[in-house]
Amino acid sequence: MGFLAGTLSTEAYEEIAYKFHRLPRFSIEVVRSGTLKHARVVRVRKLSRRYLVADLKLIEDFDVPPGPAQFIMIWIPGVDYIPMSVANYEDSTISIFFSIRGEGTRALAESEGKILGVAGPFGKALPVSSRYEYVLVAGGTGLAPIIRLAKELNELGLLKGVIWGTRTAEDAGDVPSYFKEVTGYSFSLCTEDCSMGFCGRATDLASLVIPRFKECEVIVAGPNDMLAAVANLELVLGRDPILIMESMVECGLGLCGSCVLGRTGLTLCKDGPAFRASQVLDYLVK
Repeated sequence: MGFLAGTLSTEAYEEIAYKFHRLPRFSIEVVRSGTLKHARVVRVRKLSRRYLVADLKLIEDFDVPPGPAQFIMIWIPGVDYIPMSVANYEDSTISIFFSIRGEGTRALAESEGKILGVAGPFGKALPVSSRYEYVLVAGGTGLAPIIRLAKELNELGLLKGVIWGTRTAEDAGDVPSYFKEVTGYSFSLCTEDCSMGFCGRATDLASLVIPRFKECEVIVAGPNDMLAAVANLELVLGRDPILIMESMVECGLGLCGSCVLGRTGLTLCKDGPAFRASQVLDYLVK
């Protein structure tokens, strides 16, 4: 905890310290990524009744900019220390696509104009290869890391399609417009109540579309049942898709054990959050 004590106020140090108790000595790499930096929340936009996006301007920039699929930890004073995917990163501004799920995300939604602490980036950046073209599939807030990835792939001319699923048209709201604004690309929308776009879940449309793209790399982000469904579809076709996982994350440093993926022994925050389906399928279907 020495590196945190040197970078935080006494109040912040005491508030976060419980998440790091009884951890071993940190390496210099962990020290760098775990150091909290200050960021001002310059804007919070409500895209729909379900989804929001918060833009955080870093006062001290990252030593290394976040890559595709990486995430950050956000300290909200007096509330929580939470992991959030990076939906976009430009000119020292981090964009967070999220929904309100608890105290931390509720406080983030009400934080416009406030100063927060940001640590990271954490996890392994997902490498992009020019040897492949890509199809991306997301459900709900799983769209967050897909936005960042779609932007890069589209700029490289490697993006063949994006599928996103949510419950209703009211949930979708302005999310399609925001996605196109950031990425320059339009996704295929699926709604479970059939009120807009494709009638059904993202996995239903994926099962129809993915077999047509025999040479494409498939990347999926969303809840575990969705990841398992697309993984099984792809494995039957003899392919091993990339899954961007979700899990409880406490420290973000790979040391506390809160995000260990069952018997795989893999930690989401250090070994992931992106894995080949063959690495984590047993965990998903446990």
